[in-house]
Order: sequence, then C-alpha cells, then structure tokens
Amino acid sequence: MKIVLVNAKYSSSLEDGVVAECLEYGLLERLPGVTIVNCDLAGRREFGRYSGLLAKLTNSLLPVTPDAVKTSVYMRLFEAMVRAKLLPHYDKTINGADIALFGGARLLSDVNLDHPMKIAAAASIIRERGLPIAIHAIGVDGDWSRAGAELYKEAFVGADIIWASVQDEHSNTRWRRQFGAANIPAPRVSMDPAMLAVKAYASTDGDTAPRRNRPLVGFNITHPSTLVTQADVGGAEQIAPNADFYRQCVDALAAKECDIVLFTNGAPEDESYLRRTFSSGYLGKFAENQVTIGARSATPEDLVKTIRNCDVLVSHRLNACVVAYSCQIPHVGLTMNTGLDVFFEMVGREDFILGPNNVRPNDVADAIIRAAETPIDKKIHAAIVDRANHEFDELAAEFIEFDADTYRDAATL
Repeated sequence: MKIVLVNAKYSSSLEDGVVAECLEYGLLERLPGVTIVNCDLAGRREFGRYSGLLAKLTNSLLPVTPDAVKTSVYMRLFEAMVRAKLLPHYDKTINGADIALFGGARLLSDVNLDHPMKIAAAASIIRERGLPIAIHAIGVDGDWSRAGAELYKEAFVGADIIWASVQDEHSNTRWRRQFGAANIPAPRVSMDPAMLAVKAYASTDGDTAPRRNRPLVGFNITHPSTLVTQADVGGAEQIAPNADFYRQCVDALAAKECDIVLFTNGAPEDESYLRRTFSSGYLGKFAENQVTIGARSATPEDLVKTIRNCDVLVSHRLNACVVAYSCQIPHVGLTMNTGLDVFFEMVGREDFILGPNNVRPNDVADAIIRAAETPIDKKIHAAIVDRANHEFDELAAEFIEFDADTYRDAATL
C-alpha cells in the first residue's frame, strides 16, 4: 500500500513539519511495510528550501487589486501559476498511490485563496486517479471567501471520502456550516497528531541542556503579521504583540529570576523579526546568559528538542503548545485563535491561557511562573495520549479494510 500525505510538511514554519512527521509516525507504527510519500502543497521537497514565487503573488497582488477585480484577475493568475509550477509536482508524488490522506495543521484555511487553489488542484489529480480520500485531524478556519468555498467544494464534493476528522469542535462547526448541504461526510473530532511528539521524537528524550539554578523559559516569538493572518478574533491588527510587548515580557521574566531562551518555529520572517527585536545591545543589559537567542531550528526534530529543553514554554502557536503538552512541559498560551483556547480547555489548563485583549507583560510573567509550579496532570495526559493512539488505530484499521490484500502483501516484504 502506498499512502500519499497531502499537507504542508516542508513549510518554513516547522510546527507544520512536526504535525506531518507525527502523522507519519502514527501510521507507520500501525502499518509496517507501507510506503508513505508527502505531497507538499507548495511543491517543497525538503526542509529549508523555500519557494517564494506563489507566496509573493498571494501577499503582494491582492492588497493593491480593487475588490471588483480580485477574483477574476487574481484567480486567473494564481491558477496559471499553480498549473505551471505545482501540478507536475502533485502528479509525480500522487502517482502510484492507493490512498490520499489530507492530514494535520489548519489545511482548510483561506488566505488569499492559497490553500483552496492548491487543494483543489491536488484533489483534481487524486480524483482522476480514482483514489479514495482520507482527511485526518485538520483545522478549519471560518472566514472562507466565496471563491475559496467553491474551490473546497470542487475538491471534496462527491469524492470517495473514507475517513474525515477535524482537530476541534470549532473546526467541526465550521465544516458543517460550509459543507452541510453538500455530499461530504460529517467529520469526527480527532486529537492533533502532534500529541504523539513525545513518542515520535523519543530520541530527543534525555538529550537536554544542563540545568541551571533558575527555571528556563522558552519564549516562542512569532512575527505579528503572521499572527494577524492566522487570527480568528476581531481587531487582530490592534491586539497583535509588537516588539515593545515582547521585550517588556522578557524584562518582567528576568525580574522574576528566570532564564529565557528566545526561539522561533524556524520561518525566516520570524527569525529576522526575533533578531531585530532583541538586539545584542538589548541582551547586554542582563546577567551573562540570562537571556539568549536559541539556534534556529532546521528540522522539526530541532524544534521539538528546543521545546523539551525548557522548563516552561510560552507561545501564540497551537502546535508548539501541543508539543510541550505531549512532552509534559508546562506552557502558557497567548491566544489570538480559538483553536488554542479549545486545546487548553481540553487538557484542563485553561488558567494558563491569556488574551486576546488587554494582556500585560506582567500578567504573562506571572502566568509563566504559575505554570512552572503546576505540573501537567499525569492521568489526564495519559488519557489524552491514549485517545490520540486509539484514533490512529481506527484510521489504520480503515486503511487495512479498504485494501487488505495490498496491505498484507506490503507487510510481508
């Protein structure tokens, strides 16, 4: 059996890579001998090699195109580029597959039609090949454009969907609102695949930095524009953090006798923003090595290792918090997206989610200290990881039932 995973594995934001690798791990643990290949929606083939042509189009064309022209002009240009640059990649990676799995991350989003256009193009090849589709633990945003909604329906209406699940109840509600009247199966709610990080990256266990006398706080820095793009709260531009907010949070933590390592999820724009915000002159006012900039992560494993080396984490990013929870690292969430709120409620740590409005640096520092003093509940953690494993058991069983003869042949190799 050959499974093609359609996702954003090689995204410059390595949390997408963590989700993809945890998805692969969960499947290979249960389906030994199968072949898994990745069809990265942006046409990337490895970590650290970023193709920016389509991104530049989506980020630069729409803001200067009048609303009346956006759909016709933009869609024609974008569609032509997808056909020229991405369809050959999709065709090659999907070739010979038995099942196509759309899995992990917030795949059903609509930022300037980027994901709708790419997913519809990949799905067109999948359907031409007559492949069944599985959809597992994806996030669904709620602000699709009319054109984006039509593209998603084009991708999935009438397709042979053998499994469908989303990552939270908000995604479930949005899926049903968008697809309710269409011929698309209603989804179940599944755990984020990154919940398996503690097992998928077991090689990082114990390979930690030397402990110091003070708690080490991992502060995950993200460029404000990225947070605004991914936000699903009103007035995101006004409440997004700025450089002063980040620096004041670090000042407050340092005053509480913490050590702080500043890091990103690996995206170039986040890395450059981090270094502009925390100059050597700023870092020089602290005691030696009290506030440091972590090495840039080159792979998902690097990112997981950075998180596991911390005593407590603070982040706006969902999957950074999911990885921390999987590895039983206490964490604080700074929310601009309902998915983060749902996750903290699910794991019983809603006292450690702040925002989106009126978040003060001292509040962040206080929450981090409280989180560091409040270990992850081991019983709840075990139950949640067990649930994630059980869902992978059920997904694998669905694949085996679909193509039992092929799977048995592969398993004997």
